[in-house]
Amino acid sequence: MIVTLTLNPSLDLTYHLVEETLGSVDVHRTTASSVEASGKGVNVSRDLHAARVPTIAVLPTAGATGDHLTALLEAEGVDRVGIPVHGETRINTSLLLPQGRTIKVNGPGTPLTNDDLEKVLAQLDSTLADLYDGEHWLVIAGSLPASTEANVIGDLVRLARGRGIRTAVDASGAALREALEAGADLLAPNEIELAELSPGHTSVSNDVFTVGALARSLAQQHGIHLLVSMGSAGAIHTDGKSVLHGTGPVLLPVNTAGAGDAFLAGWLSSAGTPAERMARALAWGRSACLCPTTVDPQPGSRGTEGITVTQLSVSPTPTEKSTP
Repeated sequence: MIVTLTLNPSLDLTYHLVEETLGSVDVHRTTASSVEASGKGVNVSRDLHAARVPTIAVLPTAGATGDHLTALLEAEGVDRVGIPVHGETRINTSLLLPQGRTIKVNGPGTPLTNDDLEKVLAQLDSTLADLYDGEHWLVIAGSLPASTEANVIGDLVRLARGRGIRTAVDASGAALREALEAGADLLAPNEIELAELSPGHTSVSNDVFTVGALARSLAQQHGIHLLVSMGSAGAIHTDGKSVLHGTGPVLLPVNTAGAGDAFLAGWLSSAGTPAERMARALAWGRSACLCPTTVDPQPGSRGTEGITVTQLSVSPTPTEKSTP
């Protein structure tokens, strides 16, 4: 079972525009539009559900927009645990322009009170307590609502560990740092977020050997796995020992929103070697890029030709060289 927690869920509005750039006219009219239940963890659950992988989405729901989000998940058949909280669930907007450009405008999200957070943690603990034999994951994904302290991520990782549940975290900034220090099993940053996690590495590189070496060093130091997405350069996985690089032919995306969530969902969707997981994750992520909606109703069904997964031989970082 894969349980997802989305502290800052959303309704996702997607508009298809005919203009090449914004601002070329004062009013833009769409050729198509859609509205979906979303937020990074919700997207992971929706991807998994579409592939018939058992999942439960845990999320706070607020106001009329929260009711709409819940109704959309119910209509889709996604198992979910909604926790009513104050305020209104946010609305995010994607503008799809020709030539594969996606522009995102995300709402900040309604603040969660201390009482709201306590309700969420209590409900999550109850959900995890009901899981029995087998491999289970808690996926903590997405931004934090306004005014929510990053240390809640550490609390969530420790809560899951206390239940014997493995954790995967897709977050950024201080929240990702909290997950690292709390001992999450798998972190899913991009190359920019990876550099921010690594002391002394302020510059960002898109070179797979540089990113691979940096990821391996961090994974080795903290005893974790890292799954680093690098856009058109593919992705890196490391357990602190070996380093894998997965990539595929250049494609012209339709909608990049949700592709990273599909990538993580594909990795977690079933057991396998790291190479098998990487190939599947890339297939799901690439397929999502070619789908007009945030979540692909047929994960891994398109754009899968030419995917390759290779083991990289990377040079030790200065930190590794100095380790006795």
